[in-house]
Amino acid sequence: MTAAESTAPKGMDAAEVSRGFFAVQLDYADMLSARSGIDLADAITYHTNFHRLFAYGNLAKDPPAKEFLVLVRHVAGEKDATTRLDHLVAAYARRPPDPWPPDRIPFGNCFACEAPTPEGVLKIHFRNGEKSGPVGPLHISRMAQRRADLTEMFGYVAKTYPFTRRVTGASWLYNTEGYRRLFPIEFTASRTALMGPRSTHGLSHWGQFVDFRGYAKPDVAATFRQNLQSLDPDQPWLCFPYPVLNTTAPFEAFRDEYGL
Repeated sequence: MTAAESTAPKGMDAAEVSRGFFAVQLDYADMLSARSGIDLADAITYHTNFHRLFAYGNLAKDPPAKEFLVLVRHVAGEKDATTRLDHLVAAYARRPPDPWPPDRIPFGNCFACEAPTPEGVLKIHFRNGEKSGPVGPLHISRMAQRRADLTEMFGYVAKTYPFTRRVTGASWLYNTEGYRRLFPIEFTASRTALMGPRSTHGLSHWGQFVDFRGYAKPDVAATFRQNLQSLDPDQPWLCFPYPVLNTTAPFEAFRDEYGL
């Protein structure tokens, strides 16, 4: 498992890396507010990844932090888009890194899982914990390490939670070969697009816009901004270039895959 993450503020140099990513999210909040009629501050709070990125917690499980709401009201009150962006970048520089939520058990630099439900369903998660070096954590040259991390994680699950019956995931990453090749074929072959009413404040949606160093991907951002012109406020997730895909398979498939 990973060691405790630093709580030191990022500083402006590190925060500036995220400027392009923040700009994409603000464009989305602007358009969603205009098309749906919801307040811009609410669009920023509940439909972007800022609350989580700024280490204020998971909105799926906790109410928004008061300090964050003050920041958002200030940002939404600015008429100039560049000024809004400047305020967010400066505020981000003063925040500590976003840690894994306390209900997730981390393994290696990139993976974590939640404790299985009483029915034996295990949910897995990924986040990039390797932002230095010439290639990202899902590059073919790092496949052996990622599979070693997964072997450790599922071995821990098998020992600690022997009642585990199924594994599930939900991420845009299942659109990519680099991620799918780490898992049992039965698991990745099950992928189906996540549809229906849902929030868009997690990295399962927003992670597709950044490279492994945290810079915005110009091509993905450009496609998204084009899609925003036809945004349907009742189905805003359809604007994202890559859909969030659900995956599931019996735990036995993971025992076989990793030799447990």
